[in-house]
Amino acid sequence: MASKYLMVFLLIFLVGSMGGYLLEVLFRRFFSAKKWVNPGFMEGPWLPLYGFGILVMLSLCWMFYVLLPDSLPLYNPMGGMFGREEASGATAWDLIPIGCIWASLILLEFLAGLVFVKGFHVRLWDYRNMRGNVLGVVCPLFSVIWLIVDLLYYYGAGPFIYRMFEGMFHYLFEGGAGGDAVNFLFLFFMGGIYGIFLYDLVKSLNLFGKARQLARESGIEARYEAVRRKAKAIYAGKKAEILSYIPEATRKKDKEMLERGKEEFGRLEQALRKLILIDPGKKGSSENYGEDGRPVKED
Repeated sequence: MASKYLMVFLLIFLVGSMGGYLLEVLFRRFFSAKKWVNPGFMEGPWLPLYGFGILVMLSLCWMFYVLLPDSLPLYNPMGGMFGREEASGATAWDLIPIGCIWASLILLEFLAGLVFVKGFHVRLWDYRNMRGNVLGVVCPLFSVIWLIVDLLYYYGAGPFIYRMFEGMFHYLFEGGAGGDAVNFLFLFFMGGIYGIFLYDLVKSLNLFGKARQLARESGIEARYEAVRRKAKAIYAGKKAEILSYIPEATRKKDKEMLERGKEEFGRLEQALRKLILIDPGKKGSSENYGEDGRPVKED
């Protein structure tokens, strides 16, 4: 049974790592680095930190639901979670798992950030410009964000993650007519993905010191810049062509509305930057990434 649980945990870890990678790519493109980057230390589409995060949340919930007596009701909207059959809405006792999950997520981020900064001299995320930061790897703002993630998981996604866990277990090990068949085909497929994952991990552990040197020597950076300039020129040409079909009066009105919106947003952004940043004039953390979209190793 332990090996079966391990297989399901490995599958959830993989799903969480790949889902977290997608979220980070979009976040860094539109909010922090303001360009497309590979946010992880590995080349493939996975961020193990998110995989560990979802396992931590699931495991801690499991632990509290099992260890705390049934007389202390925990959030169980549909019933049947972690052996507790009786349904229950939100209660004050929920603060126990919520608080522990929150602290665990902050600790996980801190330890992971410390490993990369001290061990690999790479900042996959950079909070040095955030007020109240600790070594640039944790800060109050993102601690609040982790609390929001914690609450969204516990009261929103948590019951569905548990159902997903049950569904995965049934699919992998109880799908046969006799009720105990193993889905070897899917396990083989998952093993193949983990093989790629482990190869990427081993390769990436020695990647940072050589990546930029290799990019320069092979001309990758120069080719990348040429492709990027060409793409921007094509985009600008298509944009001008489309705008030429729009009446001048309409374009002028739309431009005025857009400028007013930018001014209002700019004032709000400046107010927020003064509130949370040490240096409000510093723009994002794009300097942590090279032209190839990979993290830059610090000297």
